Amino acid sequence: MTTQKPMQPPELQPIGFWTARAGEAIRTRIRAALREIGVSQPEWWLLHQISLHPVGAEREATIEKIGHNDTPEAIVDAIDSATAKGWIVESDSRVKFTPTGAEKFRQAADIQQMLQDERMHGIRRDDYVTTIEVLQRTIQNVGGDAWHW
Repeated sequence: MTTQKPMQPPELQPIGFWTARAGEAIRTRIRAALREIGVSQPEWWLLHQISLHPVGAEREATIEKIGHNDTPEAIVDAIDSATAKGWIVESDSRVKFTPTGAEKFRQAADIQQMLQDERMHGIRRDDYVTTIEVLQRTIQNVGGDAWHW
């Protein structure tokens, strides 16, 4: 992290500022890395969900489950895009990989693992867990409602 002048101690800094900046930095990095292999972030979410369902992911349930990551419309667009790219086919309200899609998923999954390793550099697992728990509690404390599968 580049700083141009001294900052206040962490306990005096606003959590909203840092969570927003972290989210922006993480999304920017993920999207740039995925873009290098021709995958959008919503397409990645879709491919990942399909990978969890060997017989195919139910279309509407998938849209409902991952739509909150962006918007349900973004997931519908990802389904349309992945279909047009030949990565998935739809049958009986289920979306399934084509061989090309399965390979694209493996490429994107490798990138996601590399990015997770990068993000975790110098961060202990226990510290990560504490950070997630603090953010979840902060959301609850201000009356928010967040869920991640």
